[in-house]
Amino acid sequence: MEYIDKNGKWWNQSELGEFKMEKNEIINELDKINEYLKKCMWMDFEFAQMNASNVTIGGRKDVSYDEWAINIDFGNPFYATTLFYWQLDNSNPFIKLVDGDEMWDIINKYQVEEGNYIFKINAEDFETAPIIIASKSIKCEIVNEKPF
Repeated sequence: MEYIDKNGKWWNQSELGEFKMEKNEIINELDKINEYLKKCMWMDFEFAQMNASNVTIGGRKDVSYDEWAINIDFGNPFYATTLFYWQLDNSNPFIKLVDGDEMWDIINKYQVEEGNYIFKINAEDFETAPIIIASKSIKCEIVNEKPF
């Protein structure tokens, strides 16, 4: 069975009724996020929504703005270790897909179930990425193409 979202993107549905993106789709979304944020001088982030079926990170130019510039949705999240509010570290890519030994360390330490991708998010003033999210999918919505 296939599903189409509000942006016209097709998703495959597994037998369990959960959505899992292919790795190339994940990489495309990460590139979209990192390319957008590379153009931003700064950005404040926080969790806009967090529940068992979806985690949404919202970024905006400043906390005094009511409107989000970017929304990043993690579908079917399994695990998160995080800050609740942070600033963009524009000296490094904002988000990356964890692989290799680091991926296996996280899988073993937090018992991450098969089928989840592991994402690390950088934040200003942290030597290593303090935010880790394991989920089956990621989707980015750029609300404001030119926040600056």
